[in-house]
Amino acid sequence: MTAQHSLPPEDGAPRVNGRAAVDAARASLPAADEQPNPVEESDPVAKKTASDNNPEGADVASEPAGEDSMTGEGTIIDEESRIEDKVVATFESELAEAKRQADEHHDRYLRAEADLQNLRRRSDQRRNEALTRQKRDLLSRFLDVRDNLDRGLGHAGEEAAGSPLVEGLQATLRVMDQLLEREGVAPIEAEGATFDPHVHEAMAVVPMPDIEQEVVLSVDRPGYTLGGELLRPARVVVGRPAEG
Repeated sequence: MTAQHSLPPEDGAPRVNGRAAVDAARASLPAADEQPNPVEESDPVAKKTASDNNPEGADVASEPAGEDSMTGEGTIIDEESRIEDKVVATFESELAEAKRQADEHHDRYLRAEADLQNLRRRSDQRRNEALTRQKRDLLSRFLDVRDNLDRGLGHAGEEAAGSPLVEGLQATLRVMDQLLEREGVAPIEAEGATFDPHVHEAMAVVPMPDIEQEVVLSVDRPGYTLGGELLRPARVVVGRPAEG
């Protein structure tokens, strides 16, 4: 072990320990990160450039973090936009389907309304036709009664004229004619008229040399129309022009 020798202090000076002096010198030096850049200290232009690049002394390592934040916000906005587009597309599709169904239901309603109107029209027509047939049948029976009254008066003879029975039959016949007239029944012109097969029913044909066309000579049973339509043809005897 080597003994440490120290020079004797000069007269009047304090004794200093060598290790303590080294530690004190180290403590007085600045830290490594606080030591000035010798280039910047020696070159004012480089120092100004470094100051301009980082005017606020901001941490350069924080810049990539800001870019990541902006990228994340853009991704969120894109996702929200896609969701909104999807919602709008779904809504438009449902709206179009609802409109299609509404149009279909409206078309069905119109068809049903048209079918109902046709059904009502056919029902009214059938009812009117049924009423007309019943009316025609009833009036035809009244005509048979009138025919019997007319025959009875024809067989009464002149000697029974003015009797209460004949007057009663005549009164009944007048009432019957008034009723038929109110119901739209009108007699068909027959005797002396030109024969019309649409309203005349020929019971017999008599050749007649002095006529040029078929003519009704006599009426066996009068005919009638109802509202302008044939109710019963007139039974007649027809005179036909002689041949040659």
